[in-house]
Amino acid sequence: MQLKKLYHQGYFLLGIILIGCVLFTFGCNGGEVIPSGQDSSLERKEQVVISGNGVIKETQMTLQEMLALPDAQFEHVYSIINNWPTKKELVARGVKLAAVLQAAGISDEAKCITVRGEDGYEWSFTREQLLETTRYYFPHVKNGDPSGAELVEPIIAYEYMENSNQLSDARADSLCLIIPQANVNEQTYHTFVKGIKEIMVTIDDPGKWEVATVFPPAGNIARGDKAKLQHKEIGKVKMYYTLDGSIPTEGSTLYNPSTYQPELNKPIVINENTTIKVLVKGFGKYDSDIAEYHYQPR
Repeated sequence: MQLKKLYHQGYFLLGIILIGCVLFTFGCNGGEVIPSGQDSSLERKEQVVISGNGVIKETQMTLQEMLALPDAQFEHVYSIINNWPTKKELVARGVKLAAVLQAAGISDEAKCITVRGEDGYEWSFTREQLLETTRYYFPHVKNGDPSGAELVEPIIAYEYMENSNQLSDARADSLCLIIPQANVNEQTYHTFVKGIKEIMVTIDDPGKWEVATVFPPAGNIARGDKAKLQHKEIGKVKMYYTLDGSIPTEGSTLYNPSTYQPELNKPIVINENTTIKVLVKGFGKYDSDIAEYHYQPR
């Protein structure tokens, strides 16, 4: 009988202890569930090395150290276009790339920034493209409408989710470079580097992109024939052209909207004397010189 009594007392005490633990836990956080982003980074072990002659010294930073930098944390919805091209939204939470590079002592002479992933994938940018270009989230990107644009930052994201505009959907994933759009039609998705391991900063001049070429060569051409724009780095660059004599910009007609659907890259029909002016733009180098080609149909 005494043994049975002790047995029940033991269960009673165990219950009291469990209730106390629950009350203690809820007392510490007010009974609220901690949102994603506030604790998901605490156990993560990723490290990023910032190196090259464009920083004061080689620096290695953990995610926790990056998150602790002043005014470094950033979360937002991003508009993105890949080079299929497909337009979509993405939510991301991370640290501002500018804050990380500043903490590593980026030099005023730095010109080129290359981000490398653990699988060997890398992408290069000029300093201006990555740190000095104003970039936005376009809420109406799917319609090509730039209205309502919101300023956003290039980040090293540790939580993100494609095809969502709700930050609560962001989920932990490997560190990823997220580059916003400079204009509503800009394709940036191909520059996203996942599993970031190193950021190389150099004072080397990245140079200009080579000019676009044409086929057939400029000159006489049969009326109704088509001129094709060409570039040996077609997967990395975009070619913008005009036919009215004006200087092409990123707002001009885009010749190659797709890397994977060549049928979208429309040749230019020549029915009259035509001057084609072409600008080549792409991440990693400065804009090309303007190429100019003259056709005379016969």
